[in-house]
Amino acid sequence: MYIETVRIHIPPDGAEPFEGAFASLTELLRRNRQCLAYELSRSVAAPDTYALRIEWTSDSDQIGGVRDGEHLTPLLAELMPYILGVKETFVTETTDVSGKGGALLGPA
Repeated sequence: MYIETVRIHIPPDGAEPFEGAFASLTELLRRNRQCLAYELSRSVAAPDTYALRIEWTSDSDQIGGVRDGEHLTPLLAELMPYILGVKETFVTETTDVSGKGGALLGPA
């Protein structure tokens, strides 16, 4: 599995429109057969910083498959006003090191 992470700076007055724009794109991700999961989160320490995390299947060419014509055009059209706020994008690959934490596992 590949995990694409995008760090985005959004000025405080743009937070609501940005979240709304991304919410309108979730159907594209739900229909994309290479998308396993997605999450948009906001920094607690710096509320003008968002992290978009998308989990992609391993056959997604490490770039999420969303860049094909069917998905790219509507995605870019909706997010174009926020593209300049992208500060970093990177793709990672999962390893065998993972597990559930104590909050999920309960008392030892």
